[in-house]
Amino acid sequence: MKASLVCLNDLRVATALLTLVVCSLGSAQFAYGQQANSGLEEVVVTATRRETNLQTTPIAISAIGTDIISSSIAHDIGDLAPFVPNFSASKITGFNAASFAMRGVGQNNIIVYFEAPVVVLLDDFVLPSVQTQLLDSFDVQSVEVLRGPQGTLFGKNTTGGAVVVHSKRPVLGKFGAEINGLFGRFGTSETKGMLNVPIGDTLALRVVAGYERSDGYMHNGATYGPLTPFAPSKFAGVSGRGDGKAIGGTDVKNARLKLLWQPTDDFSALLQYEWLRDRSDSVPAVNETPRGNNTFLWNLIGIPAPGGDPLQAASNSNRKFGDFVNTLDGNKIDVDGVYLNIDWKVGPGTLTSVSGWRKQKSRLNNTYTGAAPVAADGEILSLFDTNRADDRETVQQEVRFASKLAGPVNYVAGAFAQYDKASFCADQILGFLDLAAGPLPFGPWNQNPYPLCNAQIARSYAAFGELTYAASDKLTLTAGLRYTKEYKSFRARQQVFIQQLGGGFDPNLNYQTVGPLDGADYKRFPAGVIYVDKNWGNATWRFNAGYQFRPEVYGYASYSRGFKSGGFNDQVGGFGPFG
Repeated sequence: MKASLVCLNDLRVATALLTLVVCSLGSAQFAYGQQANSGLEEVVVTATRRETNLQTTPIAISAIGTDIISSSIAHDIGDLAPFVPNFSASKITGFNAASFAMRGVGQNNIIVYFEAPVVVLLDDFVLPSVQTQLLDSFDVQSVEVLRGPQGTLFGKNTTGGAVVVHSKRPVLGKFGAEINGLFGRFGTSETKGMLNVPIGDTLALRVVAGYERSDGYMHNGATYGPLTPFAPSKFAGVSGRGDGKAIGGTDVKNARLKLLWQPTDDFSALLQYEWLRDRSDSVPAVNETPRGNNTFLWNLIGIPAPGGDPLQAASNSNRKFGDFVNTLDGNKIDVDGVYLNIDWKVGPGTLTSVSGWRKQKSRLNNTYTGAAPVAADGEILSLFDTNRADDRETVQQEVRFASKLAGPVNYVAGAFAQYDKASFCADQILGFLDLAAGPLPFGPWNQNPYPLCNAQIARSYAAFGELTYAASDKLTLTAGLRYTKEYKSFRARQQVFIQQLGGGFDPNLNYQTVGPLDGADYKRFPAGVIYVDKNWGNATWRFNAGYQFRPEVYGYASYSRGFKSGGFNDQVGGFGPFG
């Protein structure tokens, strides 16, 4: 047992971390593996879909184990990027979503149907959405970062690379517990715990749970006005400042239940249930329009940048527009998932099955402008508020066989299938157009949601194989091939006002009778829908040669090809006809 107190200090944050660990695994640099006879740390990785020594694995790979994860006090896997060359991790502007890049290849937007070129796998399940790829580092056993195309064994859009995360498995025959607590400024607190419970000789249950919250370090202090609209508006002459309250806080609960059944040394089945509920504030916006430059609309209508400390001049409109656009609710993300990993040592190798189902529901309410004017009657002007609403369901199945032969030849062969169904609506309130162009024929922009909706069903299938030949005790040759076929069916409608979803103009359609994702229900609202079906097929491969020059020196040459299918932009079809 160990207890430690660590104090962190910088210009803005001072935190204290209290850690109580009942069971800890000791090791050296990467926290897993054994000492080799050569004196080098033997780090075991699974980048070739079998356990190999990192020192003799012919792939550009970095492995991070439990020692580094715990000593770095990483909050999520993105915080581990400084330990990996040619790998950068950040958040997409305006959202708490992952933006991973390797060797300059990455994705920096939150488009629902764009599949990132750096894929994230958790216990071999491919996470399809960047919104939930910033995995909590607590209870992570290891992270393997594979740089460059991984088109043979991992496939599925890995043109930039792959981040392979292995969580800790239940331990048979041993009771264990761990709890971490962190407290800091801005009302920050994190509590995470683990409980490992053996059930007889062949079963073990591991329960992992966490809760984190903060008040946010930005404040609702944006200034505005006096407004000088081009068209008549009750907001003319309005000026003011936000209430100064803290905004941008976090409120996240998560849990994972793991049940391991291992009746023999040759067979194991790991069943997991994932649960996440994120109720964090919307990410605040700061108006940075150049002051005094009247070529910008914001300056012309009286919304200049506030100047001074931007952290004190952020904004969130606090506008409640039913369930359609409700910035009071912030960002709501629900995740539920069930996964089953089976390993069976049979005959000359190991048969592995990876099955999974994951459902994600997101409601991302945001104010994009950094100001929220309020009229004399209390109405809030939503200059540009949006709820990015999406529902996503993913089903995955992979089966592979990895040989373990005594001779010079070994191989990996398998098949992969994934089904992904997503619906999306960007429900917008464009109140700034009441100031710039005047109200609509049927009322103000500030009172009429303007949804942009689409949906997609994607299917991906692949077969793969890789052969390794030990030509001598020093020279190893590898060749692999994968063929991928993907089908995507995309449905979309030109952006229209909520009253136009039925094809004409129905005043009974409003934010009280239509939900934030109903516009993507094309059975209920079939008018104006465009259907696009597309498929792609491609072969990818990998060839390499590795040579053990000396016990401590290993070199390799590698050539690989990756494949990423085309995609659809969830922003197409904006600003349709109205009136």
